[in-house]
Amino acid sequence: MDYYSNSSSSCADVSPSDGAAAAASAATCDPDGLSIYDLFACAAAAVSSLGIAAILLMQMDGVSRRLLSPSRLLAKRRREYRYALSQGTEYNSLMMRQYVGGGEGAYDPRSESRSWESYAANDASGMELLISEILDDATAAAAAPVIVALEQDLTDDDDPDTYHLFLAFPPPSTPPIGGGLAKRRPYRRVRVPLLAFCELLASAFEGHLTSTTLCFVADASSGLGIEILTTLVKRCDLGVATIINPAWMTSLSLLMSKGVRGTVSAKQYERVVFALCRLDAWRVRDSVGTSRTVLFALPGQSCVPVLLPLIQRVFVHDRHVFVYDGCCHSVELGIALRARYGFTHRRRATDGEIWEEVSASPNVVTANYSMAPLRHIRELPETLARIDGIHASTVEAWMASVDTFLDMKSKEKTNFYAPFVCQMGFLMKRSTFGNGSRGDLSELALKNVLQYITGSKSRPLPSDVVSAAISCLEEMRCKFLDEVKASTLSNDERTLIEKCVFAHKAILLGDKTLLDTVQPKEDWSLKAAKKLKSCLCCIPGEGDEDDEGDDGESSKPKDGTDSLVGLPTSNMGRSKYVDGKSGFAFDPTLFSK
Repeated sequence: MDYYSNSSSSCADVSPSDGAAAAASAATCDPDGLSIYDLFACAAAAVSSLGIAAILLMQMDGVSRRLLSPSRLLAKRRREYRYALSQGTEYNSLMMRQYVGGGEGAYDPRSESRSWESYAANDASGMELLISEILDDATAAAAAPVIVALEQDLTDDDDPDTYHLFLAFPPPSTPPIGGGLAKRRPYRRVRVPLLAFCELLASAFEGHLTSTTLCFVADASSGLGIEILTTLVKRCDLGVATIINPAWMTSLSLLMSKGVRGTVSAKQYERVVFALCRLDAWRVRDSVGTSRTVLFALPGQSCVPVLLPLIQRVFVHDRHVFVYDGCCHSVELGIALRARYGFTHRRRATDGEIWEEVSASPNVVTANYSMAPLRHIRELPETLARIDGIHASTVEAWMASVDTFLDMKSKEKTNFYAPFVCQMGFLMKRSTFGNGSRGDLSELALKNVLQYITGSKSRPLPSDVVSAAISCLEEMRCKFLDEVKASTLSNDERTLIEKCVFAHKAILLGDKTLLDTVQPKEDWSLKAAKKLKSCLCCIPGEGDEDDEGDDGESSKPKDGTDSLVGLPTSNMGRSKYVDGKSGFAFDPTLFSK
């Protein structure tokens, strides 16, 4: 057959009305009926298919690592992190809207916008009346509103760019029918402008006396520390109310990290976080017991870089805990969370759920995706490029959280940041730092952190509370050990992760501990010993002189350059880390004369 002559004659006979037939012929690519038009159509379809296939392949991290430069690969991954955080937050918001709308059967998203009472930014009198209703001491605490969302109202044609605060007031409780679950009734739902309302609410709370202390827990352990501490507090009757991973904090962190249209000052963000933290604490005031404490667990290590400095500035006189674990342990837990919940933790609501479960940001999201990328480490793109994408996201989130801690500690003389620094290795029986032959220190470490959270360092915890806490900790330890069995890293994977972390220069590995990590002992201190005066026969740490009155020197070199902490440098007053294996057991300056 004369291929070319057949193609030319067929081409002249093609008309627009024959497009469908030509497309069908191109799709089948029958060599006996091919024309020039058919060839072009077939080629276009092939190129289109190849393009789609190339896009899909590029989405595969393994392929991207081979084709993209380290900097472009990191930029691509960070876009994926942002997308995962946004999707997780939006889905969380939908779940909460469904909850306050009466549950799965009663909630109708098409008519939801008509269910919200709206207040304009210039309606100060109306918002003041709403605040008076919230703070009315005669009102039961159960009637205080819950925070549903911080977002724009895209259905508002007049002002779609303004961020609003969505609040929901619980309905009066109704008895269950037939001994089953009570039918959930819709909440009273209110929409107010975020900045204007929070300014009025903050002013109202400033004039409202309270005897309750707030305790904020920041995480760098993929949520391990938060889950263990909050479970201990809830189960052991410590008189502490808990607000765990509140979704509004994740929304606020995202809003701050990406910026908003218009100008929002740091002072306005401070007023927002003060007002909303006090509002949440007011809502759970009936759950506050003898410790007079409300514990806020910040939502995961991804939010810490954005949220912790703000929280510290606003609540400088309240209690702060920074709980951390090793990077490899955090990555293993991050993998286990993905295996258990999926990448964004999309699930269906059930009638038996409570608000605390629905309103908590999924740990699988806030543990695994960095919200504030590290941009000051030149070697980071190249070292992260050697790591699998699933590992790299958790590594960067963990590093960003620890980096924030180190930065805040370097400025402790001005920001007064003096948290209880809790190393999970002690509670999980992995660390033997400073214990010599004294054996397991997990029970002592547990008692220390509970004393701080409850504000009871000067008085012993009840023996039954301690026993219950020890039993609960053992149960939680076994649970987490079982969860991470299937996600244990190989030696090669650990080596790559350690090289990546070491690119930070200020984060050491192995038996090193973060600056001012509280060492388990009866007379514990928030400040690490500045001078070691014990003799050579003493265990390092025994006989050390705590210097709590001095904030210590800056933990960053004064010239702004990175240096290997732990090594002698002329510009550093003390190391960010304490070596768990070696170090002086005495102060060499005492022998210089």
